[in-house]
Amino acid sequence: MHERAHRLIVIALVAAVATLLGGCGPRTDTDRTKLVESPERNVSAWVTSADGESRLADLAPDDAIDPGVIVTADRDSARQTIDGFGAAVTHSSAALLMAMSAAERDALLRELFDSDGDVRLNVVRVPFGGSDFVAEPAYTFNDLPPGEEDWNLDRFSTAADEAALRPVLREILAISPEVRVIASPWSPPAWMKDSGSLEGGRLRDEDRVFETYASYLHRAVEEYAAAGVPVHALTVQNEPQAAYPDGYPGTDMPVADQVRLIRTLGPMLEGGGTGILAYDHNWSLHPSDAAASADPEPEYPTAVLTSDAAPWVSGVAFHCYSGDATRQSALHEQFPGTPIHVTECSGSHAPDETPEQIFAGTLSWQARNLLVASLGNWASSVLTWNLVLDPDGGPHIGGCGTCTGVVTVAPDGAVTRNAEYYVLAHAARWVPRGSTTLNTATEGDSALSHTGFRTPSGSVVILVYNDSDESVDTAVQVGEVRSAVTIPGRSLVTVQVRSAAFLPAP
Repeated sequence: MHERAHRLIVIALVAAVATLLGGCGPRTDTDRTKLVESPERNVSAWVTSADGESRLADLAPDDAIDPGVIVTADRDSARQTIDGFGAAVTHSSAALLMAMSAAERDALLRELFDSDGDVRLNVVRVPFGGSDFVAEPAYTFNDLPPGEEDWNLDRFSTAADEAALRPVLREILAISPEVRVIASPWSPPAWMKDSGSLEGGRLRDEDRVFETYASYLHRAVEEYAAAGVPVHALTVQNEPQAAYPDGYPGTDMPVADQVRLIRTLGPMLEGGGTGILAYDHNWSLHPSDAAASADPEPEYPTAVLTSDAAPWVSGVAFHCYSGDATRQSALHEQFPGTPIHVTECSGSHAPDETPEQIFAGTLSWQARNLLVASLGNWASSVLTWNLVLDPDGGPHIGGCGTCTGVVTVAPDGAVTRNAEYYVLAHAARWVPRGSTTLNTATEGDSALSHTGFRTPSGSVVILVYNDSDESVDTAVQVGEVRSAVTIPGRSLVTVQVRSAAFLPAP
């Protein structure tokens, strides 16, 4: 994922500003914040600050505050329906989880995925075959010696994923059967490609190649379902515009090839419960990808959705490494009935940054750009990248050497909850699947960004990020219900207005 490196300078600058607030390093398992949820309060709020001092901490409303800013949510508006929040269970993440004791792993997965847990993730993304985050050499489901081919897929098998990946996924699904799995291949088998390699190259321009690769993906979905891991959605290529991956599997897949593949695969998957998500790459064409291509395609998702493959497309997937989330709104204006998902966005950092800077920079960038902006621009789901990494940001081959996971697991089993953990929890814990995004607005001049939701129970949830160093005295108003909180500088806040608040007085 070479494009992550281009965000390092931006994140480092954000972190440098955030750490002026003072701070502490990432906390370990012994000092997790105990969430306060008072059934007596109709309006409650929780805050995580970039300096790490507050982490999902209670932010008690104070109606004695004289607010200079009012954030309103229109409870009767309705935009997109929320599908969920999550992260990727890569082969690296799975291997690290399986190295934990069964009791430690169960406790961590329950914390992350249980419907009554601290975070309540409900979507995971998995690689079909190797990616840059593997504990062993990358593989596909049909690797052959050079010069050999297997058009009937007689040697096809997903059994290698039983070493770690599928057992972890089954444990997650046992904890929460509502978790949905999105699968993405990084490369077809090398014998199907014009490069003869997992790294780079395109699918060979032959009908039998596209037909066989479509059957390969269909078989993978079937074997996963038979192994107890149903696949809710499939993208046909991770980052199809990254023509030259840096030491890891990848495939250059121009629009015409993706259309050709989806057109072949779609009928095979029909009626099986697995949808196809188009694209699976950046909000905007990355400059390095554009420079490497003889024929750049800056409107890739639009081209797929206007092709004859469109009937088989159930949504569009974006990554966060180039451009911004307003590109989602531009796509929504053209195709208002097409769901939009952010399927990958890794935290990253400059090599010499401290843990305090990494936490501050990632929290600030993701809260503003990934969480609030993506959801405010029509995203139905938001996923970060690796669920679990080790203290060195691995194991990995090539690609990103400075990525961070939702949690870090040390060799001794100690768990550190990173900024991604809190960014996801601020949404996933209070915005369940089936919630509807609401219109929000600001009265008064401030650096607050926000988006709101109406949950299936009728409560209203508002996510607010303060992008300034100064606290902002803020009133949150939903209909006739109004409450004030002070939102600290460089902080992410979740405000919940319970459905009881909207009941008529007795």
